[in-house]
Amino acid sequence: MPKTTTIGSLLLAALLIAFLFGVGHLFVLRFQTGDIYPPYSSLRSDPLGTRVLYESLENLSNINLERNYRSLHSLKPEPGTTFFYLGASADDYHPVPQELIDVCDRLVNSGGRLVVSFLPLNKTRKKGDKLKKEPESQKVENIECREAPQKNTMISIQERWGVGFEFNQNLPVEDEDPPPLNAISQRQGLPPIISWHSNLYFDLLDSIWQVLYTSEGFPVMIERSFGKGSLVLSADSFFISNEAQRFERQPKLLAWLLGRNAKIIFDEAHFGIYKQPSVAALLRHYRFQWAFFVLAVMVVLFVWKNAIYFVPPCKDELPPGADVVSDKDYTRGLIAMLRRNIPSSEILQVCGQEWNRTFRKNKRIQPEAFERVKEILRAHAPSSKNKMDAVNGYRKISRTLQRTKRYE
Repeated sequence: MPKTTTIGSLLLAALLIAFLFGVGHLFVLRFQTGDIYPPYSSLRSDPLGTRVLYESLENLSNINLERNYRSLHSLKPEPGTTFFYLGASADDYHPVPQELIDVCDRLVNSGGRLVVSFLPLNKTRKKGDKLKKEPESQKVENIECREAPQKNTMISIQERWGVGFEFNQNLPVEDEDPPPLNAISQRQGLPPIISWHSNLYFDLLDSIWQVLYTSEGFPVMIERSFGKGSLVLSADSFFISNEAQRFERQPKLLAWLLGRNAKIIFDEAHFGIYKQPSVAALLRHYRFQWAFFVLAVMVVLFVWKNAIYFVPPCKDELPPGADVVSDKDYTRGLIAMLRRNIPSSEILQVCGQEWNRTFRKNKRIQPEAFERVKEILRAHAPSSKNKMDAVNGYRKISRTLQRTKRYE
């Protein structure tokens, strides 16, 4: 029976370990796939992400690549920077946050480029209707990130950039997965035709915009110069996705979007993914790991030193309560304890009571001896007028017991 119980416990433990390993493996796969992140995030490696492009750019030695996890208003782009703002949601009146406008101004003033691509849409609407925004409850956030800051002031790009959004009303939208469209290039040096997965297009209000691609005759990718830099808007983000890099790769278009800038930034903050510098990150950044390792070793050695005696300590150096045997026997310990707990005036009475309790049933002691001892104790009692000291009383009791014939 005990053997069967042991085997059952081992099997249960093995099953529990296998279950925990499986759950951990699923979490690892989920994070590696990156589907917990929003579409077109550079942290996402499934078809809807842009991680393939990001990791491809990492292999280029002449490009300084990074992700932005900070709020845009605190971002200070360096001169010659291409800033990717991918997977944005379009809206007629307030589609762009104020901080993005500020980043655009700082980018273009330093000769950079801002690339904004919008989520592909295949729905219809009436002219003048606002686009339906994604509910805040559906917004996915990185579980490792901190709480996102409050919403920023939104500015209409119709007023600031001279461009609006419309839908192609001539396209059928009954199918849940409509076939892709074609976007025709309007500039030399770019791929002549690319697949297009959105019926969203731009309503140009300012003639300074240059059309790069059209779909069904409507502008879907446009560019505008701002000072020394430029702004690129795309009504679709599919051509940057991981799926497009596998089946419909467009290296010329991607190279043109990057431009000649050596600094490339993929923004993750607009997805709600924020990272605040932690203590561990600061330690790794400034290489303080060895200091904490040395401190941990010193703590372990200190505990070890105080827990184990390699050389027996001197008697004078023993700490209070140490488990070390002294040269005093138990008799001296008993005497010291009695001195601390029994008054000197009662010592003989206590000893007599203990003697009487111990030898009461001893037949070798005559009964008259007990009576004689009792008389001596009564005479020595603290309340007696003729009380004697404990030493004289002890000697008198000893002589009395020695006179008895049966006492040895």
